[in-house]
Amino acid sequence: MGLWVAEVSLTVLLIRSMVPGRGRRGDERHRRGENLRVVHRFIDRYNWPMMRALAVGTGLLAAMAVAVPVALPRSAAAANGVSNPGFEAGTAGWQCAPTAAAVTGHARSGSYALAGTTTSSDTAQCTQTVPVAPSTSYTLTAQVNGAYVYLGVTGGASTWTPGTGGAYQTLSVTFTTPAAASSVEIYLHGWYGQGVYYADDVSLPVTGTDGPTTTPPTPTTPTPSPTTPSPSPTTPSPTTPTPSPTTPTPTPTTPTPTPTTPTPTPTTPTPTPTGPGASLPACRHFSDATPPVRTAGPNHDATTQAPRITIDGRLPAPGNVRGTLANGSVVITFDRVPGAVAYRVWRNSQSVLRIDDWGQPVLSVTDSRPCRNASYTVVALRNDDSDASTGQLSPPYRLLDSGTLGPGRLSPGTQLTYLITAYNDAGQTASGYQAGLGICAVDTRYIPWGTRMRIDGYGYCYAADIGTWIQGEIVDVWLPGAEADSWGVQRRTVTIE
Repeated sequence: MGLWVAEVSLTVLLIRSMVPGRGRRGDERHRRGENLRVVHRFIDRYNWPMMRALAVGTGLLAAMAVAVPVALPRSAAAANGVSNPGFEAGTAGWQCAPTAAAVTGHARSGSYALAGTTTSSDTAQCTQTVPVAPSTSYTLTAQVNGAYVYLGVTGGASTWTPGTGGAYQTLSVTFTTPAAASSVEIYLHGWYGQGVYYADDVSLPVTGTDGPTTTPPTPTTPTPSPTTPSPSPTTPSPTTPTPSPTTPTPTPTTPTPTPTTPTPTPTTPTPTPTGPGASLPACRHFSDATPPVRTAGPNHDATTQAPRITIDGRLPAPGNVRGTLANGSVVITFDRVPGAVAYRVWRNSQSVLRIDDWGQPVLSVTDSRPCRNASYTVVALRNDDSDASTGQLSPPYRLLDSGTLGPGRLSPGTQLTYLITAYNDAGQTASGYQAGLGICAVDTRYIPWGTRMRIDGYGYCYAADIGTWIQGEIVDVWLPGAEADSWGVQRRTVTIE
């Protein structure tokens, strides 16, 4: 016990001699020197090897305590993953159509903004490939100004606005990257024939976590004090241990069985869609006829490749289209188009109503036979239902389970593998447009009217017609004369534009 007390006392003295106190420097040096002298006399008097080792070890411990590095974590830094997000460097970093460019005079911040001039055959799209992490949620935002401006991820989520009222508005869309993704392509564009749109301040925050930084220790060099120990003979006192016999008492042990309870496998129920639109009946094809079974033959390209059709000169589509489901009917409202005398609203290519324009600023149409996820199209008419009078087909609007209309456009870049057939009928299509090269018939439950696409071996296609046998994953393209017959049935890749 006495040895232990002596060791503790010596340790305290050593630490006090190594660690500075709060007094004045002269007094402190005197006090530390006095402590060291006491320690040395203590060691010389008892000549304990363990005490010497303890003195050296304690001194090193005190020195180490002064030089311990401190880890200071750095906070995670969020950076914008979009290159040239404000178009201050023109369109550098972006891949833009010739109809999109950086301009001054319309910026939300800085000096430049993107200006996209849409035409009847071009949406003035800009894209950029951005590096991302797999299986990670991101939120893409942009400031936009104009009518029918779209923001999204190619092959993924997207959002849009029917109009911003002449001021910048925030578009935002959240998406989760696939498990093997290392990059995504983001896009901005307008809609066919809707004039100029502006975009600025595109943002895709990417968070990176840095490792901790270490503050380097301040080196300290302890000054050793030389000591010359004087050996003092010691006479140990002999001790004779007295053995105490012990008889172990055996303790009987009875093994306790461990009951096993089977662990049930949890099941995750599939959520049931909710909302007034979820209870509507499924949309049916307009025809009850059963199409014949058609098997794809060998692929061969059409001799006449279809170009992008133009709809320049036609009345623009009505804007500010809204819709609400109530009491089993959908009430659809939209703004009037100057120069139009009437409008037609379609649900899945079937006419809901033709309404005359007598000067009312907002028009309203009621669909009393809605179906779940129905696709609506609105068109302005110059005077009658002829091809020359029919305006531009509006972007598709989808009836959501929430009971409201939302964007129904397929994401650009989406690739579908469909059966492709061909027809050569002349005359007016179901939408009012004249049949011809570049016009195709679709099942609007799958591909809505107004969709532009590219079909391998055929060229470009504009969805504006329907057919009795065009049911499901099939597209019927228009080809002249015998070319339609020689096309046959082919399975081709359809890429949404």
